[in-house]
Amino acid sequence: MSGVFTYHNFSLQDTPSLEGQVAVVTGGQAGIGKEITAQLLLHGIEKVFIVARSKDKFNTAYDEWRVRKGIELGQDDSRVTFIKCDLGDIEDVYAAGKMIKLQTEYIHILICNAGLGIQKIAPLNTYGIDPIFTTNCIGHQILTTLLLPLLKRGTSNAPHGSRIVVASSSLHQLCRHLDLTSLTRPTNKWPALHDSVWRYARSKLANILFSKELTRRLAEDEDLAAKKVYVNSYFPGNVVTQQWQGWSEHLGRVIGAVIRWLGRMFGQSVEEAAATAVYLATSPEVSVRDERGGYYVPIAKVEEPTRLGRDEEIGRELWDWIDDRVAQTLGGLNS
Repeated sequence: MSGVFTYHNFSLQDTPSLEGQVAVVTGGQAGIGKEITAQLLLHGIEKVFIVARSKDKFNTAYDEWRVRKGIELGQDDSRVTFIKCDLGDIEDVYAAGKMIKLQTEYIHILICNAGLGIQKIAPLNTYGIDPIFTTNCIGHQILTTLLLPLLKRGTSNAPHGSRIVVASSSLHQLCRHLDLTSLTRPTNKWPALHDSVWRYARSKLANILFSKELTRRLAEDEDLAAKKVYVNSYFPGNVVTQQWQGWSEHLGRVIGAVIRWLGRMFGQSVEEAAATAVYLATSPEVSVRDERGGYYVPIAKVEEPTRLGRDEEIGRELWDWIDDRVAQTLGGLNS
């Protein structure tokens, strides 16, 4: 079913051949990520690394990919490699990045798709940081930083440059103020649903700021390959995935079921949700139009985020704040 508010600026059928390319997809074994991975495989990706927590979910997804028409995967096919990683664990992300670097010399596509949704969760994690923010933002900044040299190297044999695609949400609009000190203290907004939605919105705002700040840093990078790395963020749409179970946790089973039904009726299909990510990750139009640091909505339509989402100063401050927290844990990121 097509979403009520869906632009059709790209079709999955227009995805170019990905022969010879290497991709990394976080959360590529479930929900929208599973469909993104399927599309990469359908269009000839040479290798895709799936960065995720659950090997069981990966195995289930793998079996589904194997029987999908157009995807040719053998048993234990090397085209798809599972990298176990909890994005909310800073040390785990660092280890996962190192493991990927040992297995490939270059990367052409990095899709930062995984994340925690609206759910009841412990106020702070072992790092003293909001766990939704750690998983959705900090983990992806660490992974991207570690893999950036491989993405630059990938531009040497990618006809339209390397791509970094970061998942965000329309709910970023609900976060109108970003106080970095609040990331290390419980928000405790009332009611609990308000608290969870707001923290989720804050993390998705941060993902937009991350993509814009990374774009700025690449523009200032003296390495010419950096100019061929395109970074954009996107809202996949309202797609009923496992994350939507969080509504039932807050509002009860019946109301949660109604919200999921409305999502299925008026939201986007999983294919439509994957399409914008696939467009940003593969389409020649991105490089032809020099699309960088943009925020896109379904399907492949650029849209302005909120004023705060365009604030370059807070974007720089956030990047530096994350770097500082990571340095306290790991002693800095080394390529």
